[in-house]
Amino acid sequence: MKTQQQTIPILGFGVYALDPATTRRAVEDALATGFRHVDTAQSYANESDVGAALAAFGLPRDDVFVTTKITPRNLAPGALVPSVEASREALGVDCIDLTLIHYPSPWDEIPMEVYLEQLAEAQARGMTRQVGVSNFTIAQMIRAEEILGAGNVATNQVEIHVYHQNPKVVAHCRARAIPATAYCALARGMVFGIPEARLGPHRTLVELADKHGATVSQICLAFLIAQGHITLSTTIDPEQMRDNLAARDVALDASDMAALRGMDRGKRIVEMPYFPDFD
Repeated sequence: MKTQQQTIPILGFGVYALDPATTRRAVEDALATGFRHVDTAQSYANESDVGAALAAFGLPRDDVFVTTKITPRNLAPGALVPSVEASREALGVDCIDLTLIHYPSPWDEIPMEVYLEQLAEAQARGMTRQVGVSNFTIAQMIRAEEILGAGNVATNQVEIHVYHQNPKVVAHCRARAIPATAYCALARGMVFGIPEARLGPHRTLVELADKHGATVSQICLAFLIAQGHITLSTTIDPEQMRDNLAARDVALDASDMAALRGMDRGKRIVEMPYFPDFD
């Protein structure tokens, strides 16, 4: 069994917006490619399909890191722990590796103490090894650490990519030794632009890809990895999976990193009325 403090694999395969059959096939393909971290959520409605893929592929349990996230409808008193148990059963695992609050209770309808204390209870019961948060602001992260205890917030999963680098939240995570997890790491395809175009922001990515004999996706993922971010990507194409995984082998130099940092536009893609405003 893994220990509670097990390191989260730096590259993860996300299953957002994948239907059941696609989820099963994509997760099996991702595992075959070499991914060993799968990220799902209760609201994705495909936890059982992730579980089916894990079972079908047949890797030893300790070889795959599984993350899920708790939907706000399960944050109410008495609701969270049973929901974690339901997720555990759907995923077909004895213990989830990492369970996150998907985002804070909309408009703070439910006090943070209510759901984070339940999350800690689920961990104490052995349902999940690690716990953390997602889409939390700096102030919310500070409060979460006060409730869960210093060192007990495994990550804050937030939108991070070259066009939205979320520097203040990232700086706070780094100061607290909490790794940030980057979702929308490829800006939902925006980083690809028009492959033939060498004008505008996309030009930097194309030039760096040419310099390193890499692809645009590898440059974008390598940029996040170089900063220590746990980095999630989603694709149903096995070739693209292999391409994304190979980003670990791309070594960016200081000038590359500076050029990529200069691409930040604060351009947030995921906007929901109930999401908090990032710092």
